[in-house]
Amino acid sequence: MVAPLMVGGGAARAAATGWERLHATLFSNVGRESGLPHPIAMALAQDSDGFVWVGTQGGLSRYDGYRFRTFLHQDGVPGSLPGNVITALVPATAGRLWVSTATGNVARYDPATGQFQDLPEPAGQPARGGVLSMVGDGDDGIWVGTNAGLEHVDAAGAVTREAHRDGDPTSAPSDRIRALLRTRDGTLWISTVTGLMRRATGASAFTPVPLTDAHGQGVTDEVVALTQDSAGRVWFATVRSGLGRVLPGPSDVSIDPPAAGAWGPARLVPEASPQALGGPLVFCLTEGRPGEVWVGRVAGGITIIDAATGALRTLRHNPLAPTSIADDSVHALMRDRTGMLWAATNLGVSRTDLRIDAVDTLLPDPSAGGLPDANVLGITTTPDGRAWMGFKDHGAALLDPAAGTVTPLPNVASLPPGGVVSITGALDGGVWLGAGAGRALFRHDPSTGALEQHPFPGQVVSPMIYGLAEGDALWFGAGPLVRYAPTTGKATVFRHAADDPASLVDDSVNVMLPDGAGGLWVGTRHGLDRMEGTTGAFGHYLHDPAAPHSLPADLITTLLMDRHGRLWLGTLGGGIGVLEQPAGPDHPRGVFRRLTMADGLPNDNIGTLLMDGSGRVWASTADGLAVIDPETWAARALGRADGVAIPAYWIHSGAALPDGSLIFGGGGGATVVHPDRYKPKTERPPVVITAVRVAGRPVPVGTMAAPVPLRLAPGDRSVEISFAALDYSAPEDIRYAYTLSGFDESWTDADTTQRVAAYTNLPPGRYSLLIKAGNRAGDWSAPVTLSIEVLPAWWQTLWAKLAAVALALGGVVALVQARTTYLRRRRAVLEAQVARQTRDLLAANERLKDLANRDPLTEIHNRRHFMELAEAALVLARPTGTPAALLMMDIDHFKQVNDTLGHSAGDEVLLAVVARIRALLRKTDVFARLGGEELALFMPDADEDAALAVAERLRRAVGDTPYDIEGAGVIAVTVSIGVAAGVPTLPLKELLDRADHGLYAAKRAGRDRVAAYVDGNRQ
Repeated sequence: MVAPLMVGGGAARAAATGWERLHATLFSNVGRESGLPHPIAMALAQDSDGFVWVGTQGGLSRYDGYRFRTFLHQDGVPGSLPGNVITALVPATAGRLWVSTATGNVARYDPATGQFQDLPEPAGQPARGGVLSMVGDGDDGIWVGTNAGLEHVDAAGAVTREAHRDGDPTSAPSDRIRALLRTRDGTLWISTVTGLMRRATGASAFTPVPLTDAHGQGVTDEVVALTQDSAGRVWFATVRSGLGRVLPGPSDVSIDPPAAGAWGPARLVPEASPQALGGPLVFCLTEGRPGEVWVGRVAGGITIIDAATGALRTLRHNPLAPTSIADDSVHALMRDRTGMLWAATNLGVSRTDLRIDAVDTLLPDPSAGGLPDANVLGITTTPDGRAWMGFKDHGAALLDPAAGTVTPLPNVASLPPGGVVSITGALDGGVWLGAGAGRALFRHDPSTGALEQHPFPGQVVSPMIYGLAEGDALWFGAGPLVRYAPTTGKATVFRHAADDPASLVDDSVNVMLPDGAGGLWVGTRHGLDRMEGTTGAFGHYLHDPAAPHSLPADLITTLLMDRHGRLWLGTLGGGIGVLEQPAGPDHPRGVFRRLTMADGLPNDNIGTLLMDGSGRVWASTADGLAVIDPETWAARALGRADGVAIPAYWIHSGAALPDGSLIFGGGGGATVVHPDRYKPKTERPPVVITAVRVAGRPVPVGTMAAPVPLRLAPGDRSVEISFAALDYSAPEDIRYAYTLSGFDESWTDADTTQRVAAYTNLPPGRYSLLIKAGNRAGDWSAPVTLSIEVLPAWWQTLWAKLAAVALALGGVVALVQARTTYLRRRRAVLEAQVARQTRDLLAANERLKDLANRDPLTEIHNRRHFMELAEAALVLARPTGTPAALLMMDIDHFKQVNDTLGHSAGDEVLLAVVARIRALLRKTDVFARLGGEELALFMPDADEDAALAVAERLRRAVGDTPYDIEGAGVIAVTVSIGVAAGVPTLPLKELLDRADHGLYAAKRAGRDRVAAYVDGNRQ
C-alpha cells in the first residue's frame, strides 16, 4: 500500500488558498555591493549571537544586516582562515563557528580571539581530500563528512575517524560522504556515493537504509541532500530519482506513537519526481514554513513542496523583478531563528521572511498568471466577491481571490489607448470604466461580457478620474461633478460659479461618497464639499492655516465613513482628517481631528482609506501602509518588515473584499492585507557589537551579545564601537541610540549609516556604553552594555593631580576670575550684535525673495517665476493627460502711448490693463509680465475652446471701456491675444512658441483680436 504524502504525527496544512497562489515570494538580495568577497555563496549558518555567516568560493563573511565582514586566508599568518573555498558551516556555542573548506581543512572560529583554530587530520589515516558536509553532534562538537570517510571533532577539538571494516556493512563508510543529518532523536544519517545509512544514539553499528520507489521496489541512486521537517520526517534528494522521505516509526504508520529511534523505509515521493521538479539535479533541502519543503536546485531556482497536498511551486530569478531570487543556482538553504529563509546562490545571498502571513503582494507577471501591469490605478468589487482592477497601460482585469486567478478583460483591445484611470462597480455586477486616460466612458455587461461605450458629456473637457454608482445612475468626477443617467443619456454637470457661493468649490473633483442622508461628500483639489440631496447646494470645508481644527489640507484624495458615522478623508500633504463636528455657527469650517506622521503615519500623502471588519481604518500612503484604531487613535505603520513591498500607492485605488481582505493598488503592483491575521510586530531587535577599534586597531571583545570589558591603556586616545541590531527583515528601518554612562548627559541618536559610537580623549575612569535599537513603531530593545575602563597616565594619577593643584591654585583662581569677567562682558556685546544682524538679514532675504519673483511695476509674476510655475503645472497634469492652454497678450500701439503721453502715462495704462485682466482669472491661473507691454497667462485644465472663450472675454474687458489716465485724459486701449492649447506632454517652450505665433497672427489681422495656433494659424 502506498503511503499518503501526509502521514504520521505532523499536522496537515490547509490546501493553498487563492491568495497563496497569487502572492509573490519577495526576496531581498545582497552580494558584492555589500562586501561579499565572492559572488558564489556555498554555505550558510547563524551563530549563537544571531549573525548570519556565508561561505563563498572566495572567503568567509559575517553579515549583520548591512555589511559583510570578510575573513580570508593569509599565508604565514597564524589564526587566519585556513582556506578560501568554504564547503560547510556549523554554529557552536558562545558565538563560535565550525568551518570546512574544499581542500579538507576543518577549523573553529572563536570571537574571543578573532582567530581560527585549524584542526589537523587524524594521524596515520589517509588524507581527507576534501570536506563536503558537517553537522553538529549535540554536544558542541561536529561530525565531518570527508572524501575518506566520517570523522568526529569533539568540543575540545580532538579529531577521530570512525573505523571502517571491509565486508562489514554496519561499520563506518570509507568512501566519499555527500551529506550528513542529525535528527532530533539523535540519529546520525549519512549519505555516500554508495548509499544511505543511519546510526541511533549510543549505538556502535550503522544500519543501511535501502531506497525504494512508491511501490516498494528497490532503487539504486546516490543521496546528495538531507533534512528533517517539523513533523519528524527525513527528506532526501537523489541524483537521478527526485525526492523521497523516511517516516518516523515503523513501516506500519498506524502505530502511534512510534517506538523511539524507529524509522520506516526510505521511499521516493511520486509528486517530487525529476519530471515533476523539472529536472533531477538538487543541491540542498530545508523546511520553510511547517509542512513546506524547500528544494535548492542546481539550475532551476527553488521548488517548494507542500507536504499536505503534493503541490509544487517554483521560485525562479526574474531579471525584471528585483524582488525575485538572485540566481537560479541555489547551493544552500537555511531558515534562521526568526523565520527568515536564506538562499546561497551563484550571485550572492537571497532572503525572504516566512513569518509574514497578513500581507500578500501581487506583482506584474502576465506570463505566470500575475497582474498584466505594474500600475493599478483603480479597484472595485463585484457582488460575487471578485475585484476588477484598472491599469495604466493594459486596460482592466478580473481578480478572483477564491480561484487565485487574474483574467484580463477579454475585449480589452476595443478600449481606446491610455489607462483605465477610473473603474466603478455597479449594483448588478456591471463595471463602469473611465478608459482612454479617462476620456472615454464604457460599461462592461457581466451577463454577456460585452463592452458598451457611452457618450462622454461634451461640455466636460477633463478626464474622468473617479466614479460612484447610485442605483442606475453614475456619479463621476471629470473636473466638475457629473451625474450620468445611462437610460436617458442625460448628463447633469455641477460646476463652480464665481457668483454662486452655493456652487461647487472648484472644478477639480477627485472623489465622492454618499453622506447617508441623501447627499454627497465631494473631495476636490481645493477643498471638501457636501452637496445637499434636496437642493443641490454645496457647503464648503476649506483648509485654514491659522485654524488647527480646520480641514488638514485642501487636496482631498479619498473618503471613508466609519462605524460611528464619522467622515474620514485623506489628503496630499496633510495626512488624515476625521470630521468630528460638522460646520455650524460656532465652527463655520467644521472641527477635524488630524492624524499625521507625528501620530505614527509613515507619510502624510494618503492614497486610499479602507475599513476592515473590526472597524479599524487602513491607509495607503506614499511610503507604505498604516492601520488606525478609531477608538484610541493609535496609528501603526506597516513597511517592508511587515511584508509591504510596494513603495507608493495611487490615490483612491483600493477596495474591501467580501472575504475581509483589503487590496491597495500601487506603482509596482498591489498589496493585499488580511486584517484578521495581522499582529503588530513587537519584537525588539537584539543589539550586538560588531567591531571595536582602539587607537585605530581592531580589538576582539568576545561574544558580541555579551562583550567582555574593554580596557584602554594611557596611550590609547580613541575608541570606536560599531553595532547592529540583527533583525534582517527590514534593517533599514531600525533606529539606534547610545550613551556613555559617566560621560554623556543624554542619548545620542544614530541612523543605519552611522552605527558607530566614537570617543576620543576620555578622562581616566570607568564607563558603561549602552546601545539600544528601535523598530519603525518606536519599540526599543533592552540596551546591550559594554564596560570601558580608561587607565590614567602617571600625571593623571591622584597624587600628581593633588601636587599640581596645590602649586597652581592661588594663581589660577585670580586669573580665572579676571578672565571670566572680561569674557562675560565681551560675550554680551557680541550676542547683541549677532541678534541685530540676524534680524536684518532675515528681513532682507524675505524682501529679496519677493522682489525676485514679482514684476516691480505690476506686482504680478515675472518671466522667471512664470516659467517655473507653468512648468510645475504641466508636470502635475501629465499623469492624467489634463489639457493646458497658454495666452500671449500684447497691448496694441503701446509704444505710441509712451512716445506721445510719456512713460508715466504708459505705466498707468499698463497697471489698469493688468487690473482688468486679473479680475477675471481663476485661482489656478498663472499671470505674468514677460517684458514691456507683453503679458502671458497659463491656464491648467483648459482646452482650446475654453482658452479662446477666456481670451475673448479678456480682450473685451481691456478694450470695451476707455481709460481715464491722469494727465493724459481718456484714451482707448486694445489688446491682441495669441492662444495655444494642447496635451500636457507638450514642452512649455513649444506652448510659448505656438502662442507667440498666434499673437503675431492677431496683429497681422489688424490687432484687437484673438488668434489660435493649430497646425498653422487661424483666427
